[in-house]
Amino acid sequence: MDELLMRMLERHEGRRNKPYRCPAGRLTIGVGHNIEAHPLPRDMQAFLDKHGYITDGMVDQLLIDDIGNATQDAIAAVGEETWITLGLPRQYALIDMAFSLGGAGLRKFINFLSAVRLGMWVEAAGEIRASRYYRQLGGDPAGTDDGRLERPEEIMRMIETGHFARAEAA
Repeated sequence: MDELLMRMLERHEGRRNKPYRCPAGRLTIGVGHNIEAHPLPRDMQAFLDKHGYITDGMVDQLLIDDIGNATQDAIAAVGEETWITLGLPRQYALIDMAFSLGGAGLRKFINFLSAVRLGMWVEAAGEIRASRYYRQLGGDPAGTDDGRLERPEEIMRMIETGHFARAEAA
């Protein structure tokens, strides 16, 4: 599993060993793992029930499994033919979106996905900026910049440029 992708998702989602309610109100643990939609494996649930937390190793295993699922969702959303032509930054951006939105949520970005399939990167980035996803996750309104690179801005830049948006990724 790519350490860079894991760090990016951890930066975007946070990391918690105890259950919490995400901004959408869903019971979550680890690195953005929605327990309500994807119950914990039986042994992990038993450990959580007994101790009130899960171990770092359990968090890592959930993350690895969730990345696998998000990757499959991202590939399905754009098609394998397109997927293999994308560079790593664009693949990571799509995985991040699938991780956050789920496969069904990502597939609702019809115009964005069409632009990605056609290699129309400025248009694809514009579709992200115009979305509720962008606003809800703290993206700056058009023409403004608060000096921070929020999650949707990072994803948008990775899609548009085909490069990692943060120095540590270079």
